[in-house]
Amino acid sequence: MGDVIEITRNRVQHLFRTLGTAVQRRPNVWCLIAGAMAKLCFSKHTCQPLMLPSLSILLYAMWRSTPRRPFVHGLMFGIGIFSSTLYWIAESFKCVGLDSLRWPAVACLVLYLSLYVATASLLSVSLAKSRSGFLILFSCFWTLAEYARGIIFTGFPWNLLGYLTYDFPCFSQIASVLGSYGVSFFVVLTIALLTTRRTLLWGIAVCTAVCSYGYVRLHTQGDVITPAERVHVLAVQPSISQYDKVNKARYDQNLSKHIILSEFNNTHLEKTLIVWPEAAIDASQMRRGDIRQYIGNLIRSEGLYIVTGADRMDDDGGMYNGAVVLGKDGKVLQTYDKRHLLPFGEFIPEFLLDLGLRKVTPGTLNFSRGTSSRTISIDGLEKFNLAICYEIVFPGDVLDDRNSKWILNITNDAWFGNSDGPSQHMRSVCFRAIEEGRAIVRVANNGISCVIDCNGRVVNKLETNEIGAIKADMPMPYRDTFFSVHGNKTILLLVFGLIVIVLVLERACINRHRHNASDVL
Repeated sequence: MGDVIEITRNRVQHLFRTLGTAVQRRPNVWCLIAGAMAKLCFSKHTCQPLMLPSLSILLYAMWRSTPRRPFVHGLMFGIGIFSSTLYWIAESFKCVGLDSLRWPAVACLVLYLSLYVATASLLSVSLAKSRSGFLILFSCFWTLAEYARGIIFTGFPWNLLGYLTYDFPCFSQIASVLGSYGVSFFVVLTIALLTTRRTLLWGIAVCTAVCSYGYVRLHTQGDVITPAERVHVLAVQPSISQYDKVNKARYDQNLSKHIILSEFNNTHLEKTLIVWPEAAIDASQMRRGDIRQYIGNLIRSEGLYIVTGADRMDDDGGMYNGAVVLGKDGKVLQTYDKRHLLPFGEFIPEFLLDLGLRKVTPGTLNFSRGTSSRTISIDGLEKFNLAICYEIVFPGDVLDDRNSKWILNITNDAWFGNSDGPSQHMRSVCFRAIEEGRAIVRVANNGISCVIDCNGRVVNKLETNEIGAIKADMPMPYRDTFFSVHGNKTILLLVFGLIVIVLVLERACINRHRHNASDVL
């Protein structure tokens, strides 16, 4: 038995030496391959452990390279990870006949996002004086890079590395304190510390501490609040393809599909909230009295409401991607217009329009940014916050009112077909539930509709291309979190504090060595 263990160990060591030699010879190629491995970490059928060798290759290449090369290594790694996980964005261009632009557009986005990884790589190597300091600094700068790309140019915080822990709820619960950027920090720090013998035990200790907190949180229900008043929510998923969605000849037929699903599943209980997905009603339909009456016929009693995505145009000609709350006889009770618009999808800068570029969604008119509160208040119902599609991916920016008891997310996702896009979108929503301590009802046209509890666990869902409706009683039990109060400030203070501490300690260590050397001389 001892001989078998020894032979196995020697073979593993030989494999790592061979891989290390290969990485040193072709570091950029291997960094590109390592980044592309992330495709299997963010796909519908995930294999998250692959991120360990993927990130390890990048760290090894950076530490063994010359001072300026880490920027290129990080850039290649970023190109690999973003091109392999965001390829599905090209699908949206096909839906509106812009095939010729889809791959150039995706390439530009990938290159832009890769610059954040490259910058984090360069800073961590340039400032570090020791291997341990480098590993900690890289974890900090990676986190800051994710935060920066989540806010600059309206932000694109998609596929944060912390989302890899979706299938490991004990680890992901740290989002309730530090948010998704904090989860990313601990994912990178754990992997980084596991890459060297000297820091291996520290990596195990960090992972154990994070998972221990998560285990206690998941199995301690003392701080969970169970509301007394509940409403029956019916989430309708019609699964209409994007080609049919933008076909004006099918507008009325698409609307009828929503109504048929709502009537078939209508519970007719005392309080019922029927939810339709994003853009279920077109702006032209909103202006038609017969359509409003058609929808109103579904609501024949007090206590029955419909929340639906509805494009609308105001008196000044502004176009909004919004949602409306409809009461008895189709009366509009409240509206909300999307505040966080998708760049190039819902608006494009005017100077780019003058150059001939246009947004992906139909029409040449930019959507306007909404200003109303996303908190929905309906008489007799608990308050809830509404986020439309892309808005839900921003950590710390989904609650306008902490007195609201749950979150409603309506989306389309038919833009992305059967790609990894809908599953990636759904996983990010789960982390908003952990961060805010609120259950979320997610209603997609054709994506993944689901109900998520306050710990980020999916309790009921409809898969992509599945037609139907989900019933849930809301609000579900909820809990206030540290993150819901303090937001991203805590993780930013933590990483900046660690950067300062590492730099001070390494400088003190260098000065001590110099002092000792001078004493010897």
